[in-house]
Amino acid sequence: MTAAETVRAHLAELRAATGITGEVIERGDQLFVLLHAVPLPEGVFAVEKTDVLFITDKQYPLSAMDMFWTEVEVARVDGTIPEGATEIEQYLDRRWRRFSWHRNGVWNVGGNPLLDHFVFMEGRFSIEPRREAA
Repeated sequence: MTAAETVRAHLAELRAATGITGEVIERGDQLFVLLHAVPLPEGVFAVEKTDVLFITDKQYPLSAMDMFWTEVEVARVDGTIPEGATEIEQYLDRRWRRFSWHRNGVWNVGGNPLLDHFVFMEGRFSIEPRREAA
């Protein structure tokens, strides 16, 4: 199975587990996973949902995913930008807010690394209020 086929299979599992739809877009050696209307924690961010972008390459799942990107409008309710999310980058003819939140654990190539990265992202979003309150 090619990396793109593997990512698509993992995306189908992510959709079954979360209800979130998405697509895999191939550009050169990069594979972009575009997730649609991902819910954000209530009362924390200025928007309720955002598209999310994950980036990998044709070595997936051996190549670990790092960081993630959201729509530019994702900011805290008070208008401030979360730590590590000030950079705006261009991918797929759109502007994205890069969340430079890195995994500190091991990238597990078994199972579904795409779903694992999604869970990592959700976990970071869920601790955002506590991080700023400290």
